[in-house]
Amino acid sequence: MNKEIIKLVKSKKYYEELYDIPWQLQGNTELTEGKKLRIALINVPCGGFGDIIVCQTFYEYLKSWYPQHDIIICTTTPEKFKKLGINTKGYKKIHVYGDSECELYNLLYFKQQPKKFDIMICIPIINYQFNIRQFQKFIPYANLFNTFTMSEYNGYIPPYTFPIGVGPGQLGLFLTDQKVKKHTLVEGPYALVYIQPSPDWGVHSRSCFLKYMQMISKKYYQRYPLFQVVVQQWIIDSLNESVNFKHNFKKALQPYYTNVYIQSGDGQDIFIDGLGGNSLILRGDILPKPRPEFISLMKYSVEDILLTGDQSITDCFSACSNKRVWYQIAPWKTDFADNMAKYIPDKFIDNFRTTCGTLKGIKQKMNYKPFLKEYDFRRLGKIRMNAILNFVNNQDEYREYMDIILHSRNK
Repeated sequence: MNKEIIKLVKSKKYYEELYDIPWQLQGNTELTEGKKLRIALINVPCGGFGDIIVCQTFYEYLKSWYPQHDIIICTTTPEKFKKLGINTKGYKKIHVYGDSECELYNLLYFKQQPKKFDIMICIPIINYQFNIRQFQKFIPYANLFNTFTMSEYNGYIPPYTFPIGVGPGQLGLFLTDQKVKKHTLVEGPYALVYIQPSPDWGVHSRSCFLKYMQMISKKYYQRYPLFQVVVQQWIIDSLNESVNFKHNFKKALQPYYTNVYIQSGDGQDIFIDGLGGNSLILRGDILPKPRPEFISLMKYSVEDILLTGDQSITDCFSACSNKRVWYQIAPWKTDFADNMAKYIPDKFIDNFRTTCGTLKGIKQKMNYKPFLKEYDFRRLGKIRMNAILNFVNNQDEYREYMDIILHSRNK
């Protein structure tokens, strides 16, 4: 066993880190030629479409980086890929003893076993730490030398082979080159709000919306006496149902927009009648929309945009990095927000009181280009993937070490 391996072994604190050593030793070498590999992306989504898009984007990265290899998506929900307009020919259906989402790997099975995979990447890992013994109930020949993991942004239950997100040790954002067709859904000028509702995320959802509305009203009322804001229907429902929410909303807008109209699927109604002055229309009749149209809505909205979720903010950075992005922090996403605030830098988005909008930020201009260049998975992630491929193509060099690690706990 060579001295480099022994040196790295002595530097590790945890047993699980020993499995990373072979590919870590390949991290600074050129990609070597090898046999054609079968690389499986194991996708068990957990709510929404973000996990689907992450898997599909990684698939497209790999296809462009390594056209010589077979990349196969194996998923419990091929129908969700189809809903996004993705051609799923060649995808493998994973069956489940239970629900199709959020289930553990020991509950998964193939009705017909596919040809053996050389590399398996579980994408993404959410809500629990990866357990190789559970995964072996699904694919018996799996081990931590051929099975790798990817986090969600700034995942909080490491270790991960591909820790994606922002900050030290993170491999960046899943940025893409976007060609955006202009939509015909709403005439400008308009702002766009896409956040998660209360009570799922607590009262922060309503206060988040109010902070943003106060800020954009003050910023745009002189420029746009008639202004529209595209929102989700839950916001309109909450305004209609809560006297306190409506009062605070009226208070936030009153100096700038005295008339407010609400437009839903069943028509337009007056919500606040100021008998003259500027007018604002809340558009609850547009969302939700398929991803291409939603990206177009983002691109052609005014400068300030309010978003939440990994995928929405990634699509915004990819398609329209000239925006001023305000961000609703999920309770489990504070580390992602804190690191974005530090490395963009943006002093307002690491604080629940200012992350959705603040009057102090009206004149602030953002330049995201250095941040996006630094945290681009297409650069950082490819280095990591090259290292893994080099290790797999040169496994014979590590056979003795692998046998020792794989069997040491069984002795």
